Amino acid sequence: MSAILSNAVIGIFTRSRNSLQYLGTKMKKVVSLVEGHAGGGLSQQVIIATKSLKCGRVIAVPTDTIYGVASLAQNSEAVNALYDIKQRDFSKPIAICVGDIIDIYKWGNVTVSNDLLADLLPGPVTLVFERTEDLNPNLNPGTTLVGIRIPNHSFIRQLAQSCGEPLALTSANISSSQSTLTVQEFQDLWPKLDLIVDGGTLSDDPKSRLGSTVVDLSKAGKFTIIRNGSAYKSTVDILAGKYNLTEEDR
Repeated sequence: MSAILSNAVIGIFTRSRNSLQYLGTKMKKVVSLVEGHAGGGLSQQVIIATKSLKCGRVIAVPTDTIYGVASLAQNSEAVNALYDIKQRDFSKPIAICVGDIIDIYKWGNVTVSNDLLADLLPGPVTLVFERTEDLNPNLNPGTTLVGIRIPNHSFIRQLAQSCGEPLALTSANISSSQSTLTVQEFQDLWPKLDLIVDGGTLSDDPKSRLGSTVVDLSKAGKFTIIRNGSAYKSTVDILAGKYNLTEEDR
């Protein structure tokens, strides 16, 4: 019996060489982006995360600001699970994440130039537009708007590209609690997640905990800051200073 147990333990730790760690009695899965990065990039981690999302699961992911939890935005059951895990009020909208600027046009009615989009994205900014009919009607049914993100983080961009559809993305914490910069900071959510993608400590700057700057661009020629976030000044400088958009009060 001891030999069998020994072989089982060896098997578990052998798998960790492929960036999979099994934690506790439930053997929760953690994929490290730090381990193995020099050996060919992030493709293996992207494949693992894509499979999980395509099965309708909810996973934790790093972004360019804070850790997030994500599901497929077009999968209503997965979106509901995301709300349940967060203990989030269903009346509060969740943003979507895409991999490339061209993807924004499928899900939002864009009112600004492609050059403006390229000046802000990828980056710590969420752009809000009127949603298109292609977006899941069960995602944020109480509003005609949708926030769209392209984080400046290679893993999550590759993940969205691999899935071929938008991710529903929100912060990895219980609703209204502090946002997180390491996976250890949201361990209370681990049992409810199918996968935790560990990108290490995302920042030493407390400002990163503010998350992305959220700006409403649904009205042509105007913008409204919904949340100041971590990139408020640079965002306003681009919108008002470079492109002469008029700021409106919320």
